[in-house]
Amino acid sequence: MPVQPVFSFPVPNSDLMKTTVKLNNIQVLRAFAALAVVVFHTGFAFPHMRSFGSFGVDVFFVISGYIMARILDPTSDSSSDFFFRRRIIRIVPPYWFFTILLFLVALRAPQLMGATRATGVDLFKSLFFIPFTKGSGVIQPLLFVGWSLNYEMFFYLALAIGLLASKKNAVWIGGAIVLVTNLICWPLAADNVYAQFYGRDIVLDFLLGILAYFASRSVSSQRARSLRVPALAVCVTCALFLIAAQGILRPFADYFYLMRVIELGVPSFFLVFSASLLAQSGWDTNLTWLVLIGDASYILYLIHPYCEYSLDRLFAGHIHWLKRDSATGALVGVSFSLIAALLVHIYAERPTVRYLNSRFGGKRKSAEFSTPVTP
Repeated sequence: MPVQPVFSFPVPNSDLMKTTVKLNNIQVLRAFAALAVVVFHTGFAFPHMRSFGSFGVDVFFVISGYIMARILDPTSDSSSDFFFRRRIIRIVPPYWFFTILLFLVALRAPQLMGATRATGVDLFKSLFFIPFTKGSGVIQPLLFVGWSLNYEMFFYLALAIGLLASKKNAVWIGGAIVLVTNLICWPLAADNVYAQFYGRDIVLDFLLGILAYFASRSVSSQRARSLRVPALAVCVTCALFLIAAQGILRPFADYFYLMRVIELGVPSFFLVFSASLLAQSGWDTNLTWLVLIGDASYILYLIHPYCEYSLDRLFAGHIHWLKRDSATGALVGVSFSLIAALLVHIYAERPTVRYLNSRFGGKRKSAEFSTPVTP
């Protein structure tokens, strides 16, 4: 039986600029980011280390900025006519489904939900990405991981406004809206929940993603091939640094404005930039199982806390080694979450997104879950 190569053969740089070509390396980074967050929510930590993995959100945001810049690049083959509609199709249906499901559980069994309460106002704000403070004092929607989706939708809205102003400069206008909003909100954070939320420096990760795209686009395929080994070294080093930054090094990100984007956003920028260079050079991974996890990363992100919580609540009281913050419990929790996410992705998310895109997303072919082209 032939062994599948780790990397594909070189793809022309002009083809990589096509939004109908999926970059597997970016999907692998999505898998890395999602699995990091899943591990973080188990509460498990290696000896002499702190819990780590929330940096996965920073990686997600940089990837989002990169992908949006790629889609809206006027020199690409993209049509921006259905941009916002396609973003809604991609994000909203799974989020609404699991939010409403959680609301019904909270309505029926509130003792299981902690700070989550089944109120109509909270449901409305959650469904329409309006930040609010829970009873615990944390700014989160009903589906608590959805706080990051509030930022995503804000970013998409800024880009949509940019498109209305100028298709040619939509990315830069949208990025400017994000930056100006953040700078206005930051000094007002103590007085207003919206200012507190949108004044956090993590929102600047989207701008780093935009820069990562245009930086990689400026490098020719020939030049990228000469940078393969350094780019691979940077990619691996940045991934390890993100783990060390949260697990070993002294944390600064919670105390100084811009410290999170410096400590976690900048390494995420170089992670995405180097992975993109590797794809341009022809080193775009062919490890389909990792790419599949990347495809399923959104569902994995949405459902994993409840998969882990269910296992912990049902079994950990009787089987000590299944406690989710233990090594074995974390492994079982991550594995269960991953299997559940893959099943939901393959049998529900993928066909739903394809159907909705075919009906409402315009005629442009989507590379959301498509097979990458080969030369």
